[in-house]
Amino acid sequence: MPLTPRLRSWLPVTALLWMAVINGAMLWNTRVPIRQGYGDFSSFYTAGVLVRRGLGAELYNPAAQWKVQQEFASEVEIRQGPLPYIRPPFEALLFSLFATWPYATALLVWTGLKLALLSAIPFVVVRGRCWKEPFPRWATVLLVLGTFPEFMDLLVGQDAPLLAFLFAISFWQLSTRRDTGAGFTLGLALFKFQLVIPFVVALLIGGRKRVLPGFATSAFAVFAISAAMVGWKGLLKYPSYLLALNRATGVGLITPGNQMNLRGLLIFVVGRVPYPGGIHWVLAPVALAAIVGAGLLWRKAGDRLLAEGFGLATIVAIITSYYAYEYDLLLLIVPLLAMRARRDDVPQVDRVTRYLETAGLLFLFLTPVYWFTRVQLRAECLMTLPLLGLGIALARRLSHAGAGVGAERRAPIPDGPG
Repeated sequence: MPLTPRLRSWLPVTALLWMAVINGAMLWNTRVPIRQGYGDFSSFYTAGVLVRRGLGAELYNPAAQWKVQQEFASEVEIRQGPLPYIRPPFEALLFSLFATWPYATALLVWTGLKLALLSAIPFVVVRGRCWKEPFPRWATVLLVLGTFPEFMDLLVGQDAPLLAFLFAISFWQLSTRRDTGAGFTLGLALFKFQLVIPFVVALLIGGRKRVLPGFATSAFAVFAISAAMVGWKGLLKYPSYLLALNRATGVGLITPGNQMNLRGLLIFVVGRVPYPGGIHWVLAPVALAAIVGAGLLWRKAGDRLLAEGFGLATIVAIITSYYAYEYDLLLLIVPLLAMRARRDDVPQVDRVTRYLETAGLLFLFLTPVYWFTRVQLRAECLMTLPLLGLGIALARRLSHAGAGVGAERRAPIPDGPG
């Protein structure tokens, strides 16, 4: 029996729902070690406790971190030192609110907040637009739970849904020509500056220059808040603190083979080493060229393909960043939802673009592929390849649209009557 369009739409939905059930079962089975403090949330909670106790200046002090973690994560057997807090100081203010509760309660509340933010994203992105799928918008939340990035975020207690929510707000503001507000929102997302800064650069090159005042305002605000929390001396030491962690081994933080970016992929190809040395300098011009290229393609295509431009800039930010893990792929929710909530008056694409797009999405959505690269190959960096495929597909879409816009501009204007 041939597959109807409706049946083809429901097949991936069914697969993702099934993976969501499996992911939920796995999370339930690991609830005890999660509660004991094995996840990354322990570093966030530690930072919150230090801030709440008025010890913000000790935020990046390993001895102070270890002392706090021994209060709630003493049963963690795999660490001989603290799980370090690596975010900028201002995000610790958020986690100081969670430090009012015991660790297990704080983790539960944090997980509930992330699920709420995740649930809101489809309604923020699709706001005021048509929805072309045969299932309701709220069902997309269940589908997102079926993806491996969200599973890993919940497993380790990361902050990816918060970042994705801020990106969703910025997309909505860009789509309604509130560029200054979009920039301000992106400035609040600087707790993952390695992803936000490349994205903003591509956005500015793409012609949305009114983003800059809002971004500069909120960036200055979070910078000043961070300085007030740890002192100017502590803030100036923050880069060297990150560099020292990057060079250290055995802290459970630096695993280049697990990075879903060009850095991880290159290290996998040339040989795994504890510290990549000067390999990032080799990638620096490649990263710069990719960011500039994404911005120029977005600029030529114009706002007609805002979702594709946003998606390409997001992918470039991920693959060119120094750190990018599975949960960071949650950012792709925003452009993918936007592409499914748009009029059909966009330019048609060629077969190669469709194949690249389909193959990239297929591999990125299939949880078994992640587990195979993670467990069997121990090289999650290979998931950079489908991400690259999807990025190339979006670049081809933008290039095709940009060529069409250029042809329209070059077309002669017909003479009017008389």
